[in-house]
Parts: sequence; structure tokens; C-alpha cells
Amino acid sequence: MKKKLVLTLIFIGLFCFVLGACNNQDQTSQTPSESSSESAPPPVDVGNFEFTPENFPHMGGSLAAQPLGEAVVATALGISRSEADGYITFEGSTTSNYNALVDGNFDILLAYEPSGDALSYAQNANFEWEKTAIGRDALVFIVNKDNPVDNITEDQIRGIYSGQITNWSELGGSDSDIIPYQRNTDSGSQTLFDKLVGLDDNLMVPPSEQVVGSMIGLLEVTADYDNSAYALGYTVYYYLSNMEQDKLAKTKILTVDGVACSNETIASGEYPYVNDFYAVISKDLPDDAPARVLYNWICSDQGKELAAKENYVTVS
Repeated sequence: MKKKLVLTLIFIGLFCFVLGACNNQDQTSQTPSESSSESAPPPVDVGNFEFTPENFPHMGGSLAAQPLGEAVVATALGISRSEADGYITFEGSTTSNYNALVDGNFDILLAYEPSGDALSYAQNANFEWEKTAIGRDALVFIVNKDNPVDNITEDQIRGIYSGQITNWSELGGSDSDIIPYQRNTDSGSQTLFDKLVGLDDNLMVPPSEQVVGSMIGLLEVTADYDNSAYALGYTVYYYLSNMEQDKLAKTKILTVDGVACSNETIASGEYPYVNDFYAVISKDLPDDAPARVLYNWICSDQGKELAAKENYVTVS
């Protein structure tokens, strides 16, 4: 009887040991999958410098760079994206943001190409900025989704915006007047149009109702407004494809010379209307100024990794 009791106790002990080992093994195998369900952004490596709410630079810039600005602030301060709004101001035109940097109202910009007016404003103030390309975007031409035209050539774009081509039938569409919208002269989109399309003095002067003062306004006149089926407009690719999905569903990005715009054709340069965007600070900032420390990090490999996670096309 005693021998049977001892064997029983040994068996129970072995069973508990095996059960415990299995439980431990299950817990260990679950931990990596739980921790890797969403990778955290890389920590900001700035040596001994520590960003705090008190010393964090006031950031502004072009609207299409706002997601990157939010990600930078959230990563540097270890806060949520919604809390990052208090440290950034991505409002107004690109030109007004460059001017605000000159005036000292911003410490750092994430901005698209500066306009001629912005360059003159800085020169008149004896201000020099330092800027580094951190990514690439593209100027895209858009129509209403119901427009049968899918492709446009560079020559046709110049013809339309110089007033020589006026009807969609000349592009293989319906016998309808083209309504070519333009942006306000101090906008980043208009600066890109002027630089990349290159009409200069041949750009036609549009009726006032065909000049749109905001990026969302341009999308609205091609997506929802009266006669939108005959409208033609332009914007930057990232803004439309990543920030305005509802408007993207109602519009169509035209291929240019048969090339569709995508992150891949922007990166390769195959799409014709590609341009860099920048991190920008005052050139006179000392090495230990918070804005320069942040600028250096944004331009580093870590900063570019963060931009890539936000679906921007980065530069090498």
C-alpha cells in the first residue's frame, strides 16, 4: 500500500512539473508576437540633448508635410500624435510659412519649394536659411472621376494653361470646354507648377473664380463643384493620396505621357513632375540650439526612416 502511494505521488509530481514547463513555454512564445504587433518609432538619438515641452522648437510648414511633423514631435517628446498639434502650425501658404521663419515666428520648417516672393522676403531681411532635402513629392493633374480622359501630355498641359487648348475633345474627351483651375500665387502647389511646367509669362491670366486659395478647395472644385466633370486642376501627390482619401475617390490622377504617378515613379524620376521638399532653419543657429539639433536628426537616417514610415518618398 505504501509502495503504491509513493508511486502515485511521484507520478503527480512529474505531471505538475511537465504542465508547468508547458505553461512557461506558452507564455514565452506569446510575448514576442504581442510586442511586435506594432513597431514603435525609432528613439531620437541626439546624444546628451533632451527635448522637453519647454525647449521644443516651434515647427511650421507646408500642409502636405503635416503628418511628418506630427510624427517628429510625437517621437521626440514621447507623446501621442494628437498631442503634437500644440507644437506645430501647418497652416497658411508655403510662402507665408517661409516668411514666418524669417520673422522668427517659426524655429524650423518642413516645407516644399520656396517661391520667388519668399526668396525676396528673406533677401530683403538679410536672412539666410539652411535647407536640406528630406523627401520627394510630385505635382499631379487631376480631373473628376467621370471625365473619360485618363492621360495628358506635357505639351497638352502647357497648351491648356497658356490658353491654346480649350476643349476636352482635343485630348480625346467630350466636346466640352476645359475649366483649368490654378492656385494662388503664394501656394506651394503654384510654386511647383511654375518651376516644373515652366510657362513663365505664357501662363494665362485666369478668371478670378478659377483661382483656388486652398489645397482642399482645389480638390473640391474637381470632385464636387458645378461643372466639375470639365475641371482640370493640380495638387501634390502625397496630399491627395495620403491625406484626402474621400476626395481621391471622387477624382482621377491623370497619367502624364503615359506614366502614372506613384511612390515608385517619383523615386525613380520616371514621372516628369518631381521635386524635393525640405527641412529648413536659420543658417545662423548654433550647434546646440534645439532647432538645429532637431534639424540634424530629421536629416539623419533615423529621420528618413520615420518619413518612410509615414509613406513619404525619401532621398538618399
